[in-house]
Amino acid sequence: MTAPTPSRRLLLVPEPDPAPADPQVEVGCGPAATVVIGVSGDLDLATGPAVEVRVLAAVDLAAGGRVVLDLNAVRFLGLRGVTILRAAADRARAHGTAVVVVLDPAAPAARALRLVPSLGLTVVAVDTPVADAS
Repeated sequence: MTAPTPSRRLLLVPEPDPAPADPQVEVGCGPAATVVIGVSGDLDLATGPAVEVRVLAAVDLAAGGRVVLDLNAVRFLGLRGVTILRAAADRARAHGTAVVVVLDPAAPAARALRLVPSLGLTVVAVDTPVADAS
């Protein structure tokens, strides 16, 4: 009598998701000393440092004016992203600069911001990204 041979099965393992692309930060100048910052992509622990440098530099450019943060294209706003918003609000206050966050109420970033206490930011709900509205 011979021992049974084990059957071989081919297991299909899905490919891992590609690494998320770095978030994009676009900075533009609006009317009356307004700096408009558009952020897109994931804003988390991995991508936060690069975004923070750009956002805080833009806040410095707007000293005494106004900063508009358009977060409608942010797919994920993690704790690191919330920390960046807090740092931007603190830096803006130190420069006498107003910070306004523009969000569609259904955007992922809007849902995340509803879970945290006030960051000292003015949040304006819109359904058109700032870049498209101008």
